[in-house]
Amino acid sequence: MNPTRPVLASILAAGVLLASCGGGDDESAETTIPATSSTDAPTTSTTSTTVAPTAPPTLPVSTLPPVSTTIAPDVLRMPLTGEPVASESEIPNRPAMAVKIDNIGRARPQSGLNEADIVIEEIINDGATRFAAVFHSQDVDLLGPVRSGRYPDIQLLEAFDRPLYVWSGGNAGVTYYIRNSKLVNLSAVNTSGYYRRAGRPSPHNLYTSTEAMWEKTPEDFSIPPVVLPYLRASDTLDGEVADTINVVMDNVDVRWEYDTETGTYCRWQDGSEHMTENSGQVCTDNVVVMQANYLQSPIDARTPDAQMLGSNTVAVFTGGTVRTGVWLRWETTDRYAFFDNLTDLNEIRLQPGRTFIELPRAVDGTVTWENAPEG
Repeated sequence: MNPTRPVLASILAAGVLLASCGGGDDESAETTIPATSSTDAPTTSTTSTTVAPTAPPTLPVSTLPPVSTTIAPDVLRMPLTGEPVASESEIPNRPAMAVKIDNIGRARPQSGLNEADIVIEEIINDGATRFAAVFHSQDVDLLGPVRSGRYPDIQLLEAFDRPLYVWSGGNAGVTYYIRNSKLVNLSAVNTSGYYRRAGRPSPHNLYTSTEAMWEKTPEDFSIPPVVLPYLRASDTLDGEVADTINVVMDNVDVRWEYDTETGTYCRWQDGSEHMTENSGQVCTDNVVVMQANYLQSPIDARTPDAQMLGSNTVAVFTGGTVRTGVWLRWETTDRYAFFDNLTDLNEIRLQPGRTFIELPRAVDGTVTWENAPEG
């Protein structure tokens, strides 16, 4: 076994990345909704925060090679899973939907993580993490608990071409930038279709369903593009064997174990199986670990903001193998692109299926794996 294999940890410094602003939770900004199972329109609360939006700071950007923002089609695919389809009629005629889901102890077990096509986990304040679960091909009736957003969500989610953004609300700074982004703002502060569940502590009891939120789709919506690179018929898996993945997300210890019989990775969190309320243990077909620099948010000093433009290191786990390299993105609307290095730019591709993206800090040892051959 090889328990510690840093992923090109020193290839890029902080100057490669674009800085941005963000903000943490402001519970007074989140909507107050009665404990009920209905989908009546929520009551809008009064935002008490007086923090004015702060323009994002900028850092010098090193000269990096250009990267294509589109993926040349090889076969017709489901946009967010890469599964080949016979005709466009098989692709749901609706936009992507990104839902912010809580991940502290009082919020678990969550509902909906196994039905999302792509799930992104980012570090938030107090060393906790939060999920952005992106839906398109599947539906789920019980979805939540829904929580607030972060400024880096714009950098992460605009690649899905104006996705519906399902969130509980947030402080004035984050709300300002979300409203002025390419995300379709479906904040619970002013959107019907959310409800508070009895038996769960507030604010970890806000729920909805994909059906309720897709009903809010604007007339000028777009079906999402293919945002991840998938293996083509001529490609083969040539990575090292990696059956167990360990990711340190500040105070959250994540472990993924590969099941050779099902071809999926199943998740443990802080030493226990990470269970969902509606579909068993959290599992996925691919795990992508995109290391990121985190800078202090100028909107909320408690909040670390993941820098998701520029480049940093990546480890791509698919089919029980791992390949390492760099991720590279210039614009918020760029797809996710992974390469073996910045010189040859050989693309690293995934098997079709659902994908979980982890965003740990770009520090040695935050991602390790076992059962890879010694090198």
